[in-house]
This record gives sequence, C-alpha cells and structure tokens, in this order.
Amino acid sequence: MAEPGAAGRRRAHEVVSAALGRAAAVGHLNAFVTLDAGKALAEAARHDAHGSREPWCLVVKDNIHVAGLPNTAGTPALAGFVPGADAPVVAALRAAGAIVLGKANMHELSLGATSCNHTFGAVGNATDPALFAGGSSGGTAAAVAAGVAEAGLGTDTGGSVTIPAALNGIYGLRPSAGRYPSAGATPLSTTRDTPGLLARSLDRLIALDTLVTGESGIPRDPGRPLRFGLPRHVFTEDLEGPVRTAWEAAVDRLTAAGVEWVPVDTAHLVAYDSRVGFPLVFGEFGAALGRYLDGHRTGLTPADVLDAVADPVIAETLKATALPTAPGYPGPAVLRGALAERQAMQAAYDELVTAHGLDALLSPTVPVCARPLHRYEESLPLNGRDVPTFPTLIRNTSPAATAGLPSLTVPLPVTGSAPVGVQLIGRRTADRDLLAVAARIDGLLRPEAADPATGHDPTGRHGEAR
Repeated sequence: MAEPGAAGRRRAHEVVSAALGRAAAVGHLNAFVTLDAGKALAEAARHDAHGSREPWCLVVKDNIHVAGLPNTAGTPALAGFVPGADAPVVAALRAAGAIVLGKANMHELSLGATSCNHTFGAVGNATDPALFAGGSSGGTAAAVAAGVAEAGLGTDTGGSVTIPAALNGIYGLRPSAGRYPSAGATPLSTTRDTPGLLARSLDRLIALDTLVTGESGIPRDPGRPLRFGLPRHVFTEDLEGPVRTAWEAAVDRLTAAGVEWVPVDTAHLVAYDSRVGFPLVFGEFGAALGRYLDGHRTGLTPADVLDAVADPVIAETLKATALPTAPGYPGPAVLRGALAERQAMQAAYDELVTAHGLDALLSPTVPVCARPLHRYEESLPLNGRDVPTFPTLIRNTSPAATAGLPSLTVPLPVTGSAPVGVQLIGRRTADRDLLAVAARIDGLLRPEAADPATGHDPTGRHGEAR
C-alpha cells in the first residue's frame, strides 16, 4: 500500500476490474453476499479523477457498515437494512485508498465458526472449495485468500477472524479490546467484539493496522532470543494429525533459530474462559442488539430478529438464552460476576507473561483442519471420537478473546493437508509489539514459494488480482 509516483501508480479502474474478474472466477466459493460492481467501479472512477493514493481493494464482512450496501449480518431480518454511513474502521481504510468491492458472507449473526450460512449459502475454503472456510468471518477470509482483494475486514468475538484466516492459510489479527473502533457493526457481545484484519502477507497486515490506528513503526529487535510460552494444557493437546505435524515442525524450526521456550500452566486460563465466555455473550447480546436496532432506526426489535433466524441451532440457542424472558438468560447478577471474573482472567494473563518474561504465548490456532461442507456442523471426528464442532474450533482462540488480548495467526507450511496456523497471543494493548514478534518469526516459518511439483501454495497465498 505504498504510494508510488504518478507514473507508477495503477489506475483504480484497472485494479477494481481485475478484482471483479477474480471474484467471478472464484464465485463458486460463495464468499460474497453483496458484490456491487457498479458501486466499486464508480468509486474507482472517482479515485482516478481525484485520488492521490495507490488504490487497493477491500472486502468487508457483512456485519460491518458500508454506506449504501446492505448489512445483513447473515440473518434474514436484516436483509433489507442499508446503512447510510461507513463504520469508522471502514472510513479509515477508505481514506487510505481502499475501494470496497462488496460485503462478505459469514456465519449467521457471528454465532458459529464454519460460515455455513442457512440463508446465503455456505462459504467454501479458498484452498479447496469442498471444505468449509471457518468463521464467522469466512467470506472475508476466502475472498482474501483467493486473491480477490488485497485485504479484508472481519469481526472477532471468540476467534472469528483468526480461525478462518488460519483455515484459509492467511494472516489474521484480532486487536486488543477497544483498540479499533467498534461502532457501525452488528453486535454480539460489547465486551468481546472487535473488528479485525485479514491479509495475505504480514507486511500488509502491519500496514493496515497503522491505517486503522495511526500507530506507525515496529519496535526494534531487542537483540536477544525470543521467549515464548509453551502451553502445558489444552492449547497443544488433542490435535488432528496434520495440525500436530505442522505445529511440531514449527517448534523445531523456531528452536533451531534460537527461540527460548517456557512451559507454562494455562489450565486456569481455559477454566476462566469456560466460566466467563458464554455468559458475557448471552448476557450482553439482547441489550446490545436492541440499542443497535434502535440507534440505526431499523424498525426491528431483538425478538423480531430472533424470530427470523434461519439456522435452527442458532435460533434455539438465542431463544433459550439471549432475551430477559428466556429460561437460560444469564441475568444482571451473572453478567456482573462474569465481568469481574474477566478482570481476574486479565490479571492472570498479565502475571503469566510478566513472571516468565514472555514475548508471546504460542499454540496452534485451530486444533483441526477445515472439514467438508455441510457434513460437520454439529460434530466432527477427532482422534477416534466425535467432538462438538463449534467448541472445538474456538478452543484455542476463545480465551484470549474473552480476556481482550491481541492475537495473531500466521500460516504454517503443510504437506498434503489443508492450511494450518500458529497463534501468537500478546500482552494487552501491546499489539505493535506482537506484530514485531510475528515479523521476526514469519520468515522462519513460511516457505519461500509454492511447491513446484504440485502447484499448491501451502500457505494459501494465491496470486493477487493485478
């Protein structure tokens, strides 16, 4: 996203036309709910007439507002809702030269991790369209990984950016809670929600973070070996075969490069998440959605939205938990308790990192690879037994999300399997430090090029539309 001289700058019309052509070529992925070629080309024409920045294409998850485009949040009741203004995070990227191609498909109301949407169809994985893309920001991840756009915006409540990024072989950043503006997005949990970024290169991801936050520069290499926490519990246990192989190879590669590993106790962090995570979501969802619907004058109530939910599992879950009249609604006292425990969880993370002098905690991003579409929505096989799909997919990403910590997924080399990612978890608000750590290890982990024998890029980084 550099700004070359006028002689070297590509015309926006050329950039957008190429991206739209790529979108058509990978239309079978079903990555978009709305792909508005007319609006994108009109915006390109304005860039060519007045723009001074190098144009680039952006894909936006369909729960983040883009002026003049529907914002369905993947659910039928909001199919006709068209915001009149961009979300602040979209406005920041547009001001930096982004041209929005359209709104990306997603798991309904962000309440799932496969992006098999019952209204708009399932999203296929960019590396194999027969596999699910992960979620809930699956359409964004698939479009970016397939080379339609240079970057994408998603939202993340429990791994909704980092999970699909890992499963599609690209980079994804969930920033610290509150670091990115969250206005103009359909809410799930005010405490846990945040916009996040997806890109095919770490350099791109770092540049995007600067555009959103205004923070520039990366902390210098301190001139000492990196020191990583190696979780003893849950995060590195019960991994699918290809994930374990890629993870162990990554650990060996980093060890050979001089990384120091500190085995750390993480059982208490997982226990906190199991107690706090869902009470926060279900305790906050109804009120947050009501404020959102009223504030944007949709004419809808939370009950209207829930009554029209297309996914039967999501409908049943929300009707049982998300409204004050629901039998499983957490209630104010439970919510206050969850918020208090979240503070204790944050303190526990801080103590863990400080006591061991860690640069980050590392683990596989997702314990399994992507699975075939439509077959494993409720459960999937793992090491000889059936396990529930959603809890399994978010197992490693949810704790940091609940605590509001920054987390980042980096693609790992794989042979003969779907993509695998490594998750880095950093200190609260130290996002640029985490990006610097990722920059130090990225070159050690990623292959230099696609396998010439197969033509398969094991990181999922496909050729960009140019």
